[in-house]
Amino acid sequence: TNKPGNRSVSCSQLKRQGHNENKVYKIYILGKPVEVWCDMTSEDGGGWTVIQRQSKDEKNESFFDRKFEEYESGFGTAGGSFWIGLENLRALTSFPNNQQALKIEMKRSNGPWSTTVVYYHKFQVGSKDQQYKLTIEEYDYKKAGTVYNAMSNQNGTGFTVKLNGKPKSKEPSCFKETLTGGWWFKVKECNYANLNGRKLGFVLPIAWPRGIAWFETGETESYYYTFEKVEMQIRDADFGFCTGSLKF
Repeated sequence: TNKPGNRSVSCSQLKRQGHNENKVYKIYILGKPVEVWCDMTSEDGGGWTVIQRQSKDEKNESFFDRKFEEYESGFGTAGGSFWIGLENLRALTSFPNNQQALKIEMKRSNGPWSTTVVYYHKFQVGSKDQQYKLTIEEYDYKKAGTVYNAMSNQNGTGFTVKLNGKPKSKEPSCFKETLTGGWWFKVKECNYANLNGRKLGFVLPIAWPRGIAWFETGETESYYYTFEKVEMQIRDADFGFCTGSLKF
């Protein structure tokens, strides 16, 4: 079990200790030091641990094309493009009686809107034996409306890696044959979200590998949107109650 002890295990804990600057901090996951970026100044109260980021400065569109072992251990740098690792995610989201919330920030480079933020009040990653199964629940409709609830579609799925993204046909169904990166991909159904896909600078033809994806309900064109930056953050779901801010 990942117990806090005398060392900080999350940005939520650091925030409660009085750390208020956005920067790289060292937290301890299962006793091992891990550098993470902490968002301490957001309008919703701060205390967020960044677990994934495709940076706006990232020029390598295939940075997230990695082997499964790399997704397990993590890669990148806390201040830039970054994946904290599935083993770390499992530990961070398995504290007894300490549910984690997930915030996702997306800045798009095309399409009708530029930036959106969505919240899920329950986020958990299972063990390796469970294929790092995703639990994603309690979407906050009040924050972003109903059309952006893309990730609930993949609730209960295991984590897999798509290395080549080569299609078997000219028009693959729901782009399942052209997915890229590592994610909680559904096997027999459409995937509405993939924040670890390639960071494409322009829209590619239908049979080409897909990039970052966040499907909007009723908007088929959203499969073709490109993104300048995406970021996933977690913090204690009861953070607002503990700090008295109640902003989340």
